[in-house]
Amino acid sequence: MKIKAFQFIFIILMMGVISIFAPSAVFADAHEAEGEMSPEAEAMEEKPGVSGWFQIDIDSLGSYFLIGASHPVGGIAIASNIYVNEKHDYNREDGSHRHRYLGEFDLGVTVPVMSSDSLSLALQPMVGIGFDYTGADGPHALYPQVFAFLNASDFFLFHWTISTIYSIFEEDSINELYNRTYLTYSLNDTIAIGPQVESVLGLGENGDLWAFNLGARLNIAYGTANTLGIYVGYETKKGDDETGLTGRMNFTRFW
Repeated sequence: MKIKAFQFIFIILMMGVISIFAPSAVFADAHEAEGEMSPEAEAMEEKPGVSGWFQIDIDSLGSYFLIGASHPVGGIAIASNIYVNEKHDYNREDGSHRHRYLGEFDLGVTVPVMSSDSLSLALQPMVGIGFDYTGADGPHALYPQVFAFLNASDFFLFHWTISTIYSIFEEDSINELYNRTYLTYSLNDTIAIGPQVESVLGLGENGDLWAFNLGARLNIAYGTANTLGIYVGYETKKGDDETGLTGRMNFTRFW
């Protein structure tokens, strides 16, 4: 892959930002509000400090690992995380298979929009850079994204929009826009349930709605600061020989 001058400058700038923030940059995560906060988290509220999380996911993209945290710097919550994935690509036309080894680094901030005893809303804009380690071609995508976390009594709303921009590195590639939204209601201290919807949209002339699925989500508290998440959905853009049943499982640990 040939890297143009502006691409090289962009990479250097990203490395500069990472080198400035990486020693203290950690991911501010509001998933923690979905379950009972641990004593450690309550203590951190009294005395701000580093908090973190680790998550293992498995879905149609394969198995992947995420880790990040949050660190207050001058009154600002600096957010960062890394994402590691072994992706299995299947070509429906010729039946070929390909394994790809992907890594991503994201950096952003957490913005508290409102906060009260009964209602809180936080937004988290981030930008990431991705690498395909299958070959020695350097970065392969840019990931501008935003998270939203809304807590209202026993209700929790999560939204994530992320754009995958391949064209900055590969001119003929099709960029993507992914959305995930779910709303859960806590039945008790252990179980939260609710609806979830996801979509993948290809952008540009050759783009299309590639995926749109909706279903139900179940979150189970696995002890202090641990959550098991199960999503079962129906994919409306399924193939003729597919049932359409899809979903995701994940385990998240907070500290």
